Amino acid sequence: MNRFKLLFLNSTILIIVLGLVPVAFFISLVYAQEFEVNEEDYFDTDENQDNEKDTSSKTNSQSASSTRISEDTDNENCINNQIEAVLLSDSYTDSDEFYKSNFHFIKKFDKDGNLVDSWGTVGSGDGQFLHAHGITVDLEDNIYVSDAENCNIQKFDKNGNFITKWGTKGKGPGQFMQPESMAVDSKNNIYLAEYSANNIQKFDSNGTFVTMWGKNGENAGEFKKPWGVAVDSNDNVYVSDQALPRVQKFDSNGTFIDMWGKYGSKKGQFVHQHDITVDSNDSIYVTDGRQNSRISVFDSEGNFIKQWGSEGKDEGQFIEDHGIVVDSEGNVYVVDTRNVRIQKFDSDSNFVTMWGSLGCKDDQFLIPHDIAMDSEGYLYVTDSGKSHFRANYDCSKGNNKEA
Repeated sequence: MNRFKLLFLNSTILIIVLGLVPVAFFISLVYAQEFEVNEEDYFDTDENQDNEKDTSSKTNSQSASSTRISEDTDNENCINNQIEAVLLSDSYTDSDEFYKSNFHFIKKFDKDGNLVDSWGTVGSGDGQFLHAHGITVDLEDNIYVSDAENCNIQKFDKNGNFITKWGTKGKGPGQFMQPESMAVDSKNNIYLAEYSANNIQKFDSNGTFVTMWGKNGENAGEFKKPWGVAVDSNDNVYVSDQALPRVQKFDSNGTFIDMWGKYGSKKGQFVHQHDITVDSNDSIYVTDGRQNSRISVFDSEGNFIKQWGSEGKDEGQFIEDHGIVVDSEGNVYVVDTRNVRIQKFDSDSNFVTMWGSLGCKDDQFLIPHDIAMDSEGYLYVTDSGKSHFRANYDCSKGNNKEA
C-alpha cells in the first residue's frame, strides 16, 4: 500500500470516528478522482491464453471504465496552459524559478543511456515547451516534438536548433487540442495522433497540412482518445487507442484496412494502450501501460507474437510504460514513466540495462513520455515536466513533495 492510500485510509477512519461521515464521503470522492481507485474488474482472470487474432470490441461498460481511468482530460490539455499559470500566479515559488531556468524537456542519450545533450525550457516561445509529449525523427534526422499544452509541433535539427513550428488550439485541420505521439513515413510526412479531437492528422515535413481522418466513435476508422501512431515500411499507419482496446491499421491516406484487439489481460488483449512502434521487420509493438503493464508484439496482420513485462519496479517490470522504439538490431527501448526511467531489452526481450531517476537534472526525469531514435542510434526522450499528473517534485530542494 503506497503512502497516499495509507494517509487516505487513516484520515478517513479518523473522520468517521469523529462522526463526520459526510466529510469522509466527500474526501473519498476527491481521492477517487485525483488518485484513481483500484479497479477490481479490469482483469479477465481466465488463465487460458488465446493466441489467435481477436478483432472484437469491448462492451460499453468496459469502454466507460477505460475512459474513466484516463489520466488526460480536456481540462488537462492546452486549454489551460497549466505550467504558465503556475509560473505567473501568486503561488509562484523558488522551486518554480529553478524549474523554469534549469529543467529541459528534451533529453538526448546514446544507446547505453549516457546523456549527450538536452534542450527546451519552460515557455511558449520557439524552442520552449509547457508539456512536451510526442517525439519522432525524420529521414534527415530532424526532430519533431508535440506540445500538449502549447498545442503545436516544433521541428529541430539533431543538435536541438529550432527550425519551425506549426499548430494552434482548435479542432480543425492543422489545429490541436491535445497532440500526442507522431510517426514519419518514407516521404517524411508526419502523422500525429490528436487525443482530444479523436483524429489522425498528416503533414509534410514543413508542417503543411495534407489530410486528416477519424472522429469520436467505436466503429472502424473512429477513435476514442488515439494515443500512439506508427508507420511500417509500406507506409501503412497503425494507431493505438487508449479508450478502445484495439489497434487500427490504415493506408497512408487514412483508408481503413484492419483492426485487432479486445479488452482483457490475455495474450493480444489490452487494458490501457499508450504508444506503438514498428521494427525493421514490420512487427508491431504496443505498450499497454496500466494494469497489464507490458509490451505486446504482433505481425503486420495483427497476429500475436509475444509479450513481456508486469507491474512493478524490478528489471523488466513497468509502472505505466509509455513510449517505445526499436533499433536496427532489434533492441527495444521503453519509457517506464512512473518508475522515471528508460529500460532497454534485447531482441529476445531480455533486460539489458536501464537509466534515469527522479529529478530536474538533464540525465533525470520528472515525467518521461515518448522516445525516438535517429539514424546514428541516438535516443531522444520527451519529459513533460510538471504539467502532467501528480508530478510535484521540488527542483530547488531535490525532493518529492508527495513522498
